[in-house]
Amino acid sequence: MRRLLERQQAGELTTRHVRTVAETVGVSERTVWRWLEQAKATGQVEAPVRQGYAVSDEV
Repeated sequence: MRRLLERQQAGELTTRHVRTVAETVGVSERTVWRWLEQAKATGQVEAPVRQGYAVSDEV
């Protein structure tokens, strides 16, 4: 995420970069764009940990 953010700030980020990252980590391009927006907003450059669905006692 750090490198994507650096490229974006330098005006060098392309959809191709985002697509490559998305394919590599197994998420959608939209997810990578969201991560990038979160990184800009929070300053956190590590990709968020994806949490799966868990069945609670209520369910």
